[in-house]
Amino acid sequence: MRVLVLGPVELRGAAGEINLGGPKPRTLLSALLLRPRQVVSIDRLIDLVWDESPPVSATALVHTYVSALRRGFVAAGLEGAVVTRAPGYLLDVSRDDSDLEVFERHLDTARRAERGDDHESAAAHYELALGLWRGPAFGGVDAVFARVRADGLAEERLGAEEGFARCRLAQGRAGELTQPLRALVAAHPLREEARGLLMRVLYETGRQADALAAYRDGRERLLDELGIEPGERLRDLHGAILNGSLTTARRVRTAPVRAGGDREVPRNLPPDIGDFTGREDALETVLRLATADASTRTNTPTVVVSGFGGAGKSALAVHAAYRLRAGYPDGQLFADLRGYDREAGAFEVLGRFLAALGTGTADLPSTVDDRVELFRRTVSGRRLIIVLDNARGEHQLRPLLPGDPRCLVLITSRSRLTGLESAEPVELDFFSTSTAVEMLSKIIGAGRVASQRVAAERIADLCGGVPLAIRAAGAKLLARPHWPLKSLAARLSDERRRLDELAVGDLAIRSTLRMNYTELTAAQRRAFHLLCVLDLPDFGWWVAAPLLGVPLEEAEDTVEHLVDLRLLDVAGVDGIGRVRYRFHDLVQLFGAEQAVEAPEDVAAAVSRVLATWVALVEAAARRLPRATLGLRLPVDAAVAVDGRLVEEVEDDPSGWFKSETAAVVRAVERAGELGIDTVTTLLITTLLSSPFAARNEFDGWQRTHEVALASARAAGNRHAEAMVLVGLGQLYYEKDDFATALTHFTCAEEHAVAVGDDATRAVALVGIGTVRRDLAEFADARRDLEAAATLGTRTGDDGVVAAASYGLGGISRDHGGIDEAAALLTRCATLYRAGGDQRGEALALRGLSLCHRARDEHAEAAGLSRQAMEILVAVGDELGATYARQSSAKALLRLGRTEGLAAVLADCLDTCTRHGDRFGIALVTRTLGELHLAVGDRDLARGTLTAALADWEALRLPLWQARTLRDLAAADPGHAAAHWQRAGELFAAFGGREVAELACHTPASWYEHVRL
Repeated sequence: MRVLVLGPVELRGAAGEINLGGPKPRTLLSALLLRPRQVVSIDRLIDLVWDESPPVSATALVHTYVSALRRGFVAAGLEGAVVTRAPGYLLDVSRDDSDLEVFERHLDTARRAERGDDHESAAAHYELALGLWRGPAFGGVDAVFARVRADGLAEERLGAEEGFARCRLAQGRAGELTQPLRALVAAHPLREEARGLLMRVLYETGRQADALAAYRDGRERLLDELGIEPGERLRDLHGAILNGSLTTARRVRTAPVRAGGDREVPRNLPPDIGDFTGREDALETVLRLATADASTRTNTPTVVVSGFGGAGKSALAVHAAYRLRAGYPDGQLFADLRGYDREAGAFEVLGRFLAALGTGTADLPSTVDDRVELFRRTVSGRRLIIVLDNARGEHQLRPLLPGDPRCLVLITSRSRLTGLESAEPVELDFFSTSTAVEMLSKIIGAGRVASQRVAAERIADLCGGVPLAIRAAGAKLLARPHWPLKSLAARLSDERRRLDELAVGDLAIRSTLRMNYTELTAAQRRAFHLLCVLDLPDFGWWVAAPLLGVPLEEAEDTVEHLVDLRLLDVAGVDGIGRVRYRFHDLVQLFGAEQAVEAPEDVAAAVSRVLATWVALVEAAARRLPRATLGLRLPVDAAVAVDGRLVEEVEDDPSGWFKSETAAVVRAVERAGELGIDTVTTLLITTLLSSPFAARNEFDGWQRTHEVALASARAAGNRHAEAMVLVGLGQLYYEKDDFATALTHFTCAEEHAVAVGDDATRAVALVGIGTVRRDLAEFADARRDLEAAATLGTRTGDDGVVAAASYGLGGISRDHGGIDEAAALLTRCATLYRAGGDQRGEALALRGLSLCHRARDEHAEAAGLSRQAMEILVAVGDELGATYARQSSAKALLRLGRTEGLAAVLADCLDTCTRHGDRFGIALVTRTLGELHLAVGDRDLARGTLTAALADWEALRLPLWQARTLRDLAAADPGHAAAHWQRAGELFAAFGGREVAELACHTPASWYEHVRL
């Protein structure tokens, strides 16, 4: 299957899941899948995807999401799966490529087979149908249609589980059904069919009293919750069990079980859990290895299940052993080696195993070697499952391994035990939110969870996907049935209390973590404490070097030891090939709780890390194009940094920033929270502005600057405050929040004037003039930009002069002074080129291309835009390159070369959307409208231009509104006069060069003018 909806919605190819880019493409895929191979109109798709509140640009967005789906299907090997067919699209996938259709086919086959009393075939198809489920259907899709369909499918899934149980019961296999049916009834206590099956199974396995108790429990629930008595079938079943008249399929022997005549068959597994959840892939690995052909095997199949404390390793091993009992008829042995409490030795464990296999106490050997020999001789020829739980190391295990390839050994350990020869590793990760909620449902009841789903998901997230934590939370909720789930969610949200809340009876996360913690040396504990106090989202091992004041090699060894002890997780490998690590939330809370370091030691450690980051950020920024005018505090935050770290940064500065951004932002925040190293915090913040601007990383940009602003104000440092306010002005300008940007730039200028800082004032004036230019306040904008240029010349800052020239050139161009604009932009390009600023030069070339386009020199305009795009691509400025592509596309449109332009502009729209660039979205949407108008598609042009107009109005940019209204008048004859008049009023108000164009045209003649 490649289209999966029976769980989180996914598209899968040969290499695994394919990224579709967000929830909306998945919603669109789900909508198409509900009617496979049938056309779904665009209007219907909009209704399905956005329910009752679609955005104005919904049609354009549907086209964008379809493009994303098509790319995904090509990657999945299903090219042509999404077909355009008026009035919309259809999903052309085979029935075998959809898990939903395969599920429905198996379910239908199972039901028909069951009606024909072919219980073996029916059970097989029910099992295949159930095996397709990975969680609640349509996971991650929140549209109404998906929730409704998911509810129906959940009902079908329950019916399949009941059907499977009926067939197994009819085959006389009641003994296998007790735990699954208990879990089913616990999750759905009002379903009479499931409860009736459980009563039958309990009765047929000799547990009449339990069967009657199950009926009483069901009756009480029905009366309490619905006020009704059980149905007639359940009442009749109860009566038959009560008087002993129920016919059984098979009775289970309760006498001691032996095999092969006198052989003792041990059955000493601990109880299986009825709410076993998730771990499908891990379980499949164990079952596959255990059921492989043993005739050609010479070694004993051995599985090592490893993972963090509380991951459910023991639960998986025991559950798998129960699932495999039929294939290992000679019994199951179990030993808890208690690797992190009191280590159970081989002598003791072998004694218990031999006794379970029938060896008398008097016959047990007195040495370990003799017991090993007797054990292997005793198990020879038998098919046994041996579960060795909580192993600490390979040394514990080797004496306990049988030599017979017909046995199976399941080992659980927090270590990976890679020194154990020929063992199959199974690593358990954290549960996803949906799996954690599913487990919680099985513990406290599906009804309680379904009615409070949001709170249940919050609890699951706060438990961090740790099964033991989820079980503790479930136990607390079971003990307090009167609690709404949001009460526990609120208590868990308090980080100071979370570990206390996750402790019920012998279920406690803190005690589980303490077992690992006791293994640390004093130096390793200090590293653990400081890393937890620093609280980074992820980090490279090098961070431990300045944090601890140790060489890189020692830092890496310390971090890796924390990984070995499951106190630290490997988050993956970053873009420059380094391993990154992160703490699980609960481990981080535990580590910070255990920290005993003095505040001054913590402050010194964090300051060393920040100072190292300053040096590395500066090294990276020198190698990247500058996206903002640079400002830096006159402080020296020098620190001795290992040259290997600097070399790594300089080799791939862009990749380094992508890897380190989240960590360095959190470090700045953490320093602010701890009240330490204000100067270094301010310094690193100013250095980060340009890299953030180049990638439109608004979140980190804002978070660091807010910390720095608070620090500057707390210190009463107006110079620093002015610089940070300039950075915030640049941030809000990039976010297209022009009013807020103007406020910050203006405040920055006031502070700069007060402290006599001409350099900062010049940058602030560039920002003020740029914003006012966009707002069409041209007179004020020209005054501010000319003042900035004068200050820049005085202070020797050519970057300020170039930026001011760019803005002044734009003003001249907008007013029809094309020659003056070209001269200013040429000056701008020259200054940037002389300063080695390739990005600035490229932006100036794009500005020059607009001058050529205003002169109808479209070939020259296209060439300059293409040149700008090539430079911006080379320096890694994706968004800037997108603007250049848009300019090039518009010039080509004027030349009548429209082939492929729609695809180019769709890619531009996708890039702007991904970067959250609202100005770019509006600009590209308008250009698409111009394209539709040029080729004569007035309907499509009207819709697209209307969407662009709404975007310009939201941005409050009147000049762009006027330009769009002019084209909309040509696209919308019914409202042409109103649009044309409004455009003329706006152009006249701002003195735009377009006033003359409108005077020479009418809406109809403008349409003929722009139409190819």
